[in-house]
Amino acid sequence: MSAPGAEDAVSQPPKQGRDPWLRFALTFGALALLSEVVYYGVALESEIFQRYLETLAQISGAILRPFTDGIQVRGTLISGSLFTVEIARGCDAYRICALLAAAMLAFPAPWRDKGVGLVLGLLWLNLLNFVRICGLYLIGGLYYSEFQRAHVIYFPIFLIATTVGAWIVWVRWVTRERHGVGSAAA
Repeated sequence: MSAPGAEDAVSQPPKQGRDPWLRFALTFGALALLSEVVYYGVALESEIFQRYLETLAQISGAILRPFTDGIQVRGTLISGSLFTVEIARGCDAYRICALLAAAMLAFPAPWRDKGVGLVLGLLWLNLLNFVRICGLYLIGGLYYSEFQRAHVIYFPIFLIATTVGAWIVWVRWVTRERHGVGSAAA
């Protein structure tokens, strides 16, 4: 006859500390909250952030020049023969980059893989933000009736979806060896 509870001890796997998904969720939440505090509490009112927005406008203007006439950039305004658009708070890629960075930093992966993911992911999201800014200029000039929807619905959904997609691709890449992906079958 066995001791009471002995069957339960045999059938349950040994505990290995905290649930890794709970740890991920708590770490991700804390990092995401911290990024919002930095964004709203420090960055938005800083001179550095204003210069950053002006730089986004300059780069976006340079991208648009070969495709449309009369592009001029003054501060955060991009003007041309089609439309005028202003790079304002929220037009930066900070929040989607912060979301991706928080997810990558919270995920249990080697620091080298996190570094590679952060560099490539943040470059990718900033590139997509330039597509958004230039796209909004063109939509505003060519299809003004769709500008507001594109600005507040379509592009935000696109950027959030591509941020989540980038994280999923990165997670699959960093977990490839743990799950035997790419190894020869025996």
